[in-house]
Amino acid sequence: MVNIEELIAIPKIELHCHLDGSVSYEYLKKQAELQHLDLDFNKVSASEECEDLAEYLTCFDEILKAMQTEESLTESVIDVVNQAQRDGIKYIELRFAPKFHTQKDMSIRDALEAVCKGAEFAESEYSIMVRILVCGMKHHSNEENINIFKQIHDTDLLKKYIVGVDLAGGEDDNSMSQHAEAIQYAKDKELNITLHAGECGCIKNIYDAVKMGAKRIGHGVALFNDKEQLNHFQNSNVLLEICPRSNVQTKAINHIKEIDLGSLKRLNIPYLINTDNRIVTQTNLIKEYLTLLENGMITTEEIKRINREAIEYAFIDSFDKKEILKNWQ
Repeated sequence: MVNIEELIAIPKIELHCHLDGSVSYEYLKKQAELQHLDLDFNKVSASEECEDLAEYLTCFDEILKAMQTEESLTESVIDVVNQAQRDGIKYIELRFAPKFHTQKDMSIRDALEAVCKGAEFAESEYSIMVRILVCGMKHHSNEENINIFKQIHDTDLLKKYIVGVDLAGGEDDNSMSQHAEAIQYAKDKELNITLHAGECGCIKNIYDAVKMGAKRIGHGVALFNDKEQLNHFQNSNVLLEICPRSNVQTKAINHIKEIDLGSLKRLNIPYLINTDNRIVTQTNLIKEYLTLLENGMITTEEIKRINREAIEYAFIDSFDKKEILKNWQ
């Protein structure tokens, strides 16, 4: 039987955590009261009967109602980092799509600054290094996503905390090339790139993302459908950001054991376990690792290994990586 306290004590990092999908019920209740919002709390978490990714994503519509002011956005970062602290996380990259927070008075710039202020305050309160990833959306145009990416490094605060970009949202087969212009812009600006790909069965999207410059792949579970492609992927030196419980929930996989962690270890493919969306999936990082341990898919030694090795794939410079390792044990 796994000792929960020992599991929490293992130093961990998290690289795939959506800010809006991870705020707590307590945060939402507080914001509903402060902002006089009528939130339907039955809609903020996906049900066990969730049919697919499209249905899963509808949960965000309700959550986002509470995240349309600078104060609420700053508070959301502090809330999620507080949860991460309880999981024993030493470094976290929180990703968010600023365009989703402009339904009232906030601009893209306001949203970026509010989140970075939250990261700055959270770092002063908790023993975690916090960095931000900015998401464009796959159902938005290249022009819209480029406009967001253009605003990333305008102030010292943004320069410090925003460390990379992503394209998130639903996924169509062979669709990565549609976003080539936005991804190329990010690459030209020397922005770190991680991309959602292979969440819905299309392996080609994964390889296209790598060709376009992604250093990490969000999900990538389609690789487990083809052993030959998985073998080939070992040459990529690209980390897979795996989110087990949400992948079951969205029907990206039918059973947790479809995630072949044994092959990843054998092929020396770097990977990390993540929560994806804490409130939508009703999870935390301890639950994710417990699920894998209970299914005999991972060992505590492997958890230690992948977390330490994943630091190399964090979107921070070598100085910050050394700072994290100072407090690793």
